[in-house]
Amino acid sequence: MALTETISSWFERNRAKREERTTRTVLADDYRELARLANQLKLHAEKAPYPFVAERLRDMAAEKDKSIALLFEGIEQLGARVAKFDASIPSGRNHWERMHQDFEDQKRVEARLTDDASYLALEAPEYSQLLRQLVDVERRHKATLLDLLARADPQAEQT
Repeated sequence: MALTETISSWFERNRAKREERTTRTVLADDYRELARLANQLKLHAEKAPYPFVAERLRDMAAEKDKSIALLFEGIEQLGARVAKFDASIPSGRNHWERMHQDFEDQKRVEARLTDDASYLALEAPEYSQLLRQLVDVERRHKATLLDLLARADPQAEQT
């Protein structure tokens, strides 16, 4: 009997969570995550020890800004507004730690967009398609950050 109650309560909690997540909230959450990561890349570009690294980080941030604009447009079409978000940006002691943070955050954003694209597939297929396009961009960014991370020296005191 206890197992049946546990399973039933789990299904109820998941149904309630699903009802809380609307297309608007999904897009707004993705907007905030992408905006935070774009700001982080811009800040880390300023601290990059080599010009080519700074350029690649700025290019990725610019592409993210385009993605953010598309999400913002979708949010406005749904009649919603984006709430302020936590603008704190984690930063490492050296270049390698910053690249590692960027890579980990990039992986998390890509996974979130992938999950959200699947989540919206039936409810809002046009926004699901938009998120899938953004995932393609984010996948390229992940490969770029992995390359930059591989080139960075974790022992160097590059600030």
